Amino acid sequence: MRRLLLLVTVTIAQSVMAQEVLPPETQTTPAPTARPATPGSSTPTTTPATTPATTPATASALRGERQPLRMLPGRYGHASQNLPVTSPTQGDEPPYRVSSRNPHQMRVLNSGMGSLYARIDMIRRARRSIDMEYYIFDPDVSGRLILQELREAARRGVKVRIMVDKFPGEFALNEHYAQELRAAGIEIRYYNPQPLYRLNDSQYRNHRKLMVMDGEEALTGGRNIADEYFDLHRQYNYLDRDVTVRGDVVRHMQQTFDNYWASPIVETPRPPERPVATNTENGESLEQFQFDQQREQARRVFAPDPEVDRVRRVVEVDGLRSFNDRPERTCPEVSFASDREGATSREARNSEDYQRRYRLLRQEIARWMEDKIRDEVTIESPYFLRSKITDRLFELIQQRNARVRLFTNSLVSSDAVPISTAFTTTVRQFTPLENFRAYVYRGRYSGEGHVADERIRNGTWGIHSKSIVFNNDSFMIGSYNIDNRSSFYNTELAVFCSGSPELARDVRDNIQIRMNNSYRLNAEGNAEDCEDIQADAGLYKQIMYQLLRIPAHLMEHLL
Repeated sequence: MRRLLLLVTVTIAQSVMAQEVLPPETQTTPAPTARPATPGSSTPTTTPATTPATTPATASALRGERQPLRMLPGRYGHASQNLPVTSPTQGDEPPYRVSSRNPHQMRVLNSGMGSLYARIDMIRRARRSIDMEYYIFDPDVSGRLILQELREAARRGVKVRIMVDKFPGEFALNEHYAQELRAAGIEIRYYNPQPLYRLNDSQYRNHRKLMVMDGEEALTGGRNIADEYFDLHRQYNYLDRDVTVRGDVVRHMQQTFDNYWASPIVETPRPPERPVATNTENGESLEQFQFDQQREQARRVFAPDPEVDRVRRVVEVDGLRSFNDRPERTCPEVSFASDREGATSREARNSEDYQRRYRLLRQEIARWMEDKIRDEVTIESPYFLRSKITDRLFELIQQRNARVRLFTNSLVSSDAVPISTAFTTTVRQFTPLENFRAYVYRGRYSGEGHVADERIRNGTWGIHSKSIVFNNDSFMIGSYNIDNRSSFYNTELAVFCSGSPELARDVRDNIQIRMNNSYRLNAEGNAEDCEDIQADAGLYKQIMYQLLRIPAHLMEHLL
């Protein structure tokens, strides 16, 4: 619900700023140049900014603290690989766009519980460093579990860094938590700490999701750090997708993290100061009361918690089972692409230069569509709005007579009513096409993975995966939504794989499971079985849907 309210707020704010920054649909984007991967060539890389190593703090141990963590079963250590990566083309700047035809090891993580297991496993295997970068990092049960694991890693000498986007309304790991993390040997920084009243600059968010271990292994995809991303929330959970990567592109993923960490619009949090008391009857102001509450809440982040311990035990059993549902496989051709950090409204005023220098992932997606689409493409995105990417996609579909399957949220499963409202109009532009099929999720548990709690299983589920499957042997997994915020404002990243029918099947088969629990739309954009798609959405969502029909349509280019 907080994401729904936040999106409404942002939409209103953007309507004010629209006169100063051209919306995405009015931008002119240079066509990306195809760059086939060439084995054996090398990519020059910029030297990442360095930060001093942090010595783990020796804070006093809490009573009842657990013993040092054991290694999770079923995994093994990996030797570092330092292999050449193909050279970029003109307009590309490493490490933001790189490709390789050296074999990479990849594992598709469809289950939330299995993906939480993978993160804990990587933390426990780390020897030198753990870097984590997320749009959302909540100190709820899963967030505290991960932070406790990170503290254990820091105690054994692993350098731990966390970067979180500081967007009001989503930001939760505040300066009080930062103080506790620093005491535990964990470095933390905030991306773009602009208040909402600075309407222009506050829109340029870091939406990337990335975890890198020892500079050798990475995990990326659509999941943030919060209970609803790991099948743990009792009201609403996301169906999402991550992928682990081992191979030479990981060092470039690591370097983009280093570049973001050193960005001039990144803030190192300062210790919070208690407000000065104002005239009150009891001697304490509301601001002081709130400060003390936040401080006390943050101090409990590492305290023993039966619920955190219970979830840890569940993850070590059910998470391992879900993790092993799909094996690690070899991908012969891999690309990594990320948008550049540090953009503000000043850079965006020069549209052509901004698109060329900062919006690099969109260029890579366009290249893969151009090179890979032959027979069929399957798109899974929580949000789907018309943009330059969709226009180019459907040009290619019509030129090549390729089939497209779109899978996204219905009003029932969506966390963003304005986008669902605009989608109703957008999708009807494409449903009459003979080769186009659209599916919207019913909002029920899909039956995939291992969910231990019956109440979680019976809650509402929504799509949050950001994946594209090209033909039967290529795919993309990342943080990029098919909407204009991902195309123009947010920094995003993705990993691409080609030449592995097995890995592509791991993605496509899971999308099919979810499609089996969806409405298929007819040419008019309604359910083929004549069911009312909005019937189970709830009164609040239905009212908001009606109220936002005109505003959402008018501001679709800003969503």
